[in-house]
Amino acid sequence: MPTAKTLSVLAVIVGLAITAFIVYAFYEALRTKPQNPFEAFVISKAFLGAYPVVYAVGAAIWILGTVVFLLELAGYTPSLRGLRKSGMGVASWSVIDLALAALSAAVYGALLVATAPLVIFPGFTWLRPANSLAPLFGMFFGIPGCVGVAIGNLIADIVGGYFGVGSIGGFIGNFLIAYLPYKFVRDHSFSTSASIGEFYLWGVLAQAFVSALYICWWLDFMQWAVGLPMFVTWGIIAPTILSNNITVNAVLSPILGRILYPLVKGRGLYWKDRVRVGAAA
Repeated sequence: MPTAKTLSVLAVIVGLAITAFIVYAFYEALRTKPQNPFEAFVISKAFLGAYPVVYAVGAAIWILGTVVFLLELAGYTPSLRGLRKSGMGVASWSVIDLALAALSAAVYGALLVATAPLVIFPGFTWLRPANSLAPLFGMFFGIPGCVGVAIGNLIADIVGGYFGVGSIGGFIGNFLIAYLPYKFVRDHSFSTSASIGEFYLWGVLAQAFVSALYICWWLDFMQWAVGLPMFVTWGIIAPTILSNNITVNAVLSPILGRILYPLVKGRGLYWKDRVRVGAAA
């Protein structure tokens, strides 16, 4: 039976292999159809070819993700034993929690605005290296960090002139980018194989698929208001979100996390050191 260390190493290998595949596949698509590479991009074809399944899974993720978002704000977290109080609901936030949420929103929003000129599809998505910070804010600051990421994305939409119906999906979708590694990665230090392996599973792969499906299902469902053709939603935006989140998080997040974790913990800001015992996620 494989050990935890073996599974962790495997998760890293798979994450890096998928990252390399995405870069290569897009390069080939760009070489084949330079004027519209998404027509030849294998991930775009996969989303469009499996549309009925993708739509059904996206609907389930949207419902579950929205419910989890509301529960966490109310101070309840899902667990194997059912719902329990987390000690991190908005009503329980201290001044430090508010400050960390504001800090996360300001830094994330500012970096998204700074990279907004790297446009892929005007009004909806662009290259986002700032996404590498989203899982770290969740892992280090807990629910305040997750909410800060959601607010930061909303700020970027407003400042960049992208605010619209799609921003609703982007708000919770970005919350989930930070939430999944916060919730499921047990060691946030990036100093062990288990920590890095779990991060690649939840902070690189899982969050990328969940956020892409959550946001794009919402855009598809609200097509009458948004006005996007199916090809744009599932052939351009979905693969862009997926590719962005996998590549930048696989490359940048572990490096930044290894540097920032000791600083966050040393200043008493790490959420597990501030939330009362027994309330951890």
